[in-house]
Amino acid sequence: MTMAEDTSIDICLNINASPPKREDARKAKELKRKLDGTSPVEPAIASKRQRPSVREKTAEENIDSKPQGWISSLFVNNPDIPAFAHRVVKPVLEPVFSSQSFKDLSIHPFTVSNLDQNLGLQKLTTVQHKAMPVILSGKDALVRSQTGSGKTLAFALPIVEALQAVRPKISRADGVQAVVVVPTRELALQTYEWFVKLVKPFTWIVPGYLVGGEKRKAEKARLRKGITVLIGTPGRLLDHVQHTKSLQFDKVGWLVVDEADRLFDMGYEKDVASLIEALDSQQRGSRQTVLLSATLSSAVERLAGLTLKSPVFVDAAGDESLANDMVIPESLTQFYVLTPAKLRLVTLSAFIIWKCNMSSQRKMLIFCATQDMVDFHTELLALVLGESDQVDFEFFKLHGSMTQQERTDVFKTFRAADSGVLLCTDVAARGLDLPHVDWIVQFTAPSTVEDYVHRVGRTARVGTAGAALLFLTPSEVPFIRQLEDRRIRLQEQTMDVCLKKLRDAHSGPSVEATATGLQARFETAVLEQTRLHDLACKAYVSWVRFYASYRKDARTAFNFKQVHLGHYAKSFALRDPPSAIGGIGRQQWQRNRARTPRDKKRSNSGLEQGYSTATHLVTSEFSSGLESVRKKRRKGKL
Repeated sequence: MTMAEDTSIDICLNINASPPKREDARKAKELKRKLDGTSPVEPAIASKRQRPSVREKTAEENIDSKPQGWISSLFVNNPDIPAFAHRVVKPVLEPVFSSQSFKDLSIHPFTVSNLDQNLGLQKLTTVQHKAMPVILSGKDALVRSQTGSGKTLAFALPIVEALQAVRPKISRADGVQAVVVVPTRELALQTYEWFVKLVKPFTWIVPGYLVGGEKRKAEKARLRKGITVLIGTPGRLLDHVQHTKSLQFDKVGWLVVDEADRLFDMGYEKDVASLIEALDSQQRGSRQTVLLSATLSSAVERLAGLTLKSPVFVDAAGDESLANDMVIPESLTQFYVLTPAKLRLVTLSAFIIWKCNMSSQRKMLIFCATQDMVDFHTELLALVLGESDQVDFEFFKLHGSMTQQERTDVFKTFRAADSGVLLCTDVAARGLDLPHVDWIVQFTAPSTVEDYVHRVGRTARVGTAGAALLFLTPSEVPFIRQLEDRRIRLQEQTMDVCLKKLRDAHSGPSVEATATGLQARFETAVLEQTRLHDLACKAYVSWVRFYASYRKDARTAFNFKQVHLGHYAKSFALRDPPSAIGGIGRQQWQRNRARTPRDKKRSNSGLEQGYSTATHLVTSEFSSGLESVRKKRRKGKL
């Protein structure tokens, strides 16, 4: 099978699990042996296959639309785990805390006491120590620092300090004084909560936020009442600039662009440019602009050149990291595990049981490539692992297709929980502060090293300890070298250790028997429940699309031509061959189901419409909440 370089072209999967001619030849040989009186010799693979139970057979006989077949062995015909020689890597060290305290800054005593008594903050982090004096002095700044280093407080506190010093006191009727632009809804809510805490001594300062998914009518009402510090995502802010008369930027004195690199990665460059243009057109006085980013991309530097005037560059790591190196928190321990495709699901389950149930590290974040993968794996793991007596924690999910209320509820609940597993897309990869997350698991590898850095930055925040695990298949080993080239050092966590922990948890006779038994439970659940089977097929097809859409420079590690689609289907607990599941652009698994004529007329809507392009799957979770307007074609008169 070949793959075109342009991933936008639909690719059809046409894989036959068992060619008919070879099967007929095998049956003919067996018949000949019986006639000759010789006993047939079974192949080695068949001796390790687990035949379906009576319950499975009954379910398969009663439901015609469900797949048939045995559960093949997990430990046969797998690629060898390669031996990997690690380089000597010296990570870039960036001290988290400085020796300076908030009392040493020229800020209001009420702010110092509020930070100490209500927030428990006395010492400044390194980025705060370097950035706050610059921002307090009124200069434009470009701030670069590792994730989880306290960048939000570095710009929020100077803004509050400047606003409380204005005399006569400002009021809500004075309009927006500061604008903060962030990439995601959750980060907007988190930033808003920080401002609420900081303005507690200064009640006349009113923060507010605008994000996609909220009702515009309610947001317009809040804007009419008056907001002093406005936080929002680019799309929603721009929408209100264009359609809400009560939103005026003529008195804005501060503009903050947080997570600037992520904004451009998500395709918000035009929205940010339009927003800045609107600010410039309404501006009457001077304005201070601050850009913050964990990485410096060419787009960030281009924006800095357009918006910043005589800026001060603040780099918390020092001059040695200005080139191409990535900064990782020193308290973060990083691991990777090499596992064949067929064993990915059981290895992930074994790791979850090991860390969340057999240790004190009970809070975990798992990154998946697509929204469909998050939906499927959350439901499957909760169903199968939740039935076990060894599991007493809850599974959560977070992605862009959830309603704003659902996203907010999950975000707040998981933040407050002492334990749990949150499966999410990259919508949670930037800026979010989720307290006491012990493990970051990347079940699907990120597209770039920068995405890796931001994912693992959800733990080990502000000096706390944390750990990260990266799942890779043997063909994806070159990605480790890419990380080492950017001075990121990982240790190997072997698959055997994880599976042994699974055996110990279930008191199984052997590692292979326990792993095979758990895989059988996964496959039985998918086989017996039509909805779960549909979710599995959708997740598999979306993963194929994602993997085929890796950028060209990433295909040294993530080469679609080296993917064994049948083995990966098993990692989704599917017994169907890939050709029965469906190809890219063709949901054959959906066509095989009986549909009414009305359903056939809708074949271009619903699920099939959701897979129009590979880019949609990667970026849709970052939607601003604005519905796209499609122009209807007018039929010409004959």
